[in-house]
Amino acid sequence: MKLDSLKRALPALKGKEKVDALNAASEMFSSFYGFGGFIHRVDSMKLYSETANQEANKIGYKYGIARSLLGLVNSKGFQRIKDSASKKNIQQAILIGEEIKSDSILAMAYYQLAGFEDEVGNYKKAIQYFERAGDSGTVGEVYTWLCMHYTDKGEYEEAFDYAQKSLELSKKNAHTAWGHELVQWALYNMADLYKAAGDYESAMSCFRQAREYGKLHELEWNMDDGIGELLALMNKPDSSLYYLQNFRRNAPMNQLGADMFIGETYLSMKEYGKAKQLFKYVVDSLKKSKEPFLPFLTRGLINIGKAYAGEKDYKNALKYTKEGYKIIRYFTDPQFVMETYKVLSVVYHHLGNNDSAYFYLNKYTILKDSAQNKQFLWRLNSKLNKYKQVAENAKKESQIALLNKDNKIKEQQLKQEALQKNYLLILLSALVLTGFFIYRSIYLKRKNERLRLENALTVQNLESEKRHAELKQQAIELEMQALRAQMNPHFIFNCLSSINRFIFKNETRAASDYLTRFSRLIRMVLMHSQKKLIPLEDELEMLRLYLDMERLRFKNAFDYILSTTNAVESNSIFIPPLLLQPFCENAIWHGLMHKEGQGHLNISISEENKTLHCIITDDGVGREMALALNSKSVEKEKSLGLQITAKRLALLNGENSSDTFYEIEDLLDENGNAAGTKVNLKISYKESLEEIV
Repeated sequence: MKLDSLKRALPALKGKEKVDALNAASEMFSSFYGFGGFIHRVDSMKLYSETANQEANKIGYKYGIARSLLGLVNSKGFQRIKDSASKKNIQQAILIGEEIKSDSILAMAYYQLAGFEDEVGNYKKAIQYFERAGDSGTVGEVYTWLCMHYTDKGEYEEAFDYAQKSLELSKKNAHTAWGHELVQWALYNMADLYKAAGDYESAMSCFRQAREYGKLHELEWNMDDGIGELLALMNKPDSSLYYLQNFRRNAPMNQLGADMFIGETYLSMKEYGKAKQLFKYVVDSLKKSKEPFLPFLTRGLINIGKAYAGEKDYKNALKYTKEGYKIIRYFTDPQFVMETYKVLSVVYHHLGNNDSAYFYLNKYTILKDSAQNKQFLWRLNSKLNKYKQVAENAKKESQIALLNKDNKIKEQQLKQEALQKNYLLILLSALVLTGFFIYRSIYLKRKNERLRLENALTVQNLESEKRHAELKQQAIELEMQALRAQMNPHFIFNCLSSINRFIFKNETRAASDYLTRFSRLIRMVLMHSQKKLIPLEDELEMLRLYLDMERLRFKNAFDYILSTTNAVESNSIFIPPLLLQPFCENAIWHGLMHKEGQGHLNISISEENKTLHCIITDDGVGREMALALNSKSVEKEKSLGLQITAKRLALLNGENSSDTFYEIEDLLDENGNAAGTKVNLKISYKESLEEIV
């Protein structure tokens, strides 16, 4: 019965039916589904539970009394943990449940008591009563909380066992939005366990499964938070920020969580100011809350300490870390405790208090060794369990194969007996059919001969067309190889000329630094020179090396920004090598080189409709001034690299014209004077799933 229908029916009900309806209404108010769990409407819950309790006491309805007591506990929200009256209500409900032998009352009572004491023991008691009551759906929910409990304690094997049980039961009982979200929770917990074991690939697979499950069942939770945190651990901060910012936009109930995760990504990027601002906002908001989530509060305080330590402000780092440490001692999460010890050790060392630094370093080392041993044992046991499973499966398959073999022998014997009995009948039938088959075979032979000749002609035509297409493709690839062969010597010649200039000017340190960077770059150039396509991330790495070398040569006369937008997956996009460098070289040599003062180069990459859009902007002197200056320069050169790259683009995009895929635009300031140039570049790329030779 829906809540509205229940409200309409209440005035007409009396006695036990009225009490049951009031309790049901209270429980419905605790079950309004929201992203990440339930939204508790505590005022309405309290009103219906109090009314149910009064009515049940009037008529001595013990089941109704116990159920209303548990509803009153629920109406307290998180504050019930601090409320002694709530614990008494639970204990009274247990006494009534034992008296009337109600498995459902005892199950819910022990479930709630786990929030006050003996979490694991009371959860396990609750499971026994839920199973007796036939409520396997809530058993799966309890398995979820047990998994999270053991994960926080670092007991990964037990946690993984409960995660698997939770996933199995939740899938069987996923009939509501909350039931479907419990499936996501199980997959999320399994991802956390794989992440703790260092198996990031399996963790990402679990997150992807949970994401797809949510899409299938139209849930709001799309795993952006878990994927974002995991990408930060995988040292992919840009992708991490993309997912976490999506999570922040799409999860209004989890703004503080999103800010915490984004701050931790900034912390990994050493952007301490941004990280600190977010952490302080989270901590201040939690302190103002009536029900602050203490583990999250201490996480924020420790992170503020890390940010201050990164800025070498060790006094403030110590202040916030100690404040967080006062809270964290009451929790069992070894990861938080271990990180806190590490921060305290570093901070005390820089403040000159080496005794305290050594004390916390020793605690950190002991806890780290213990955590690593647990992770190692969990991974080892996981492998052994897999091997054991494989061996058991092989044994079962062997037994099945033997049974199949016996069945085949018996089947063969039966067939032989049947053949012997029907031999004469088959022989007579064969004589009758022989004449028919002889006639039919002559007819079919002539018909097949005619079809064979027709097919041979068709195949010959197709092979001719296929050969023509292959020759055309080979010609295109040979032309691409020739253009790459021109491109690489041109680039290497420019680099060697720069090194020679440093040596000639006796700038040995600059020459050495330049040569070191050049060696790294030339190694990548040689690695990729024979490849038709390379990942975009490798292309961007070579471009950064080249730009760093040019900045060194021009004594940091310009700076650059290289950014990607629209969630460009740089490891899944493949383009020809050294495609962007000639345009950047052109901007530096003909624009920024002649500018007085600091120059700026901006490279922005986005993706739309399977086409990369690259915008290269400089604030140099502009093409007209560059042309005038180059006409007087001793170093007049034709931009061979740019011409080659234009032809490569035309070949890549399957067109003959080399003017279609990039445009150069002159930039003007508000007075109409030259303010630089802007290159718009379009590149058709290949995806990682396509075959790349």
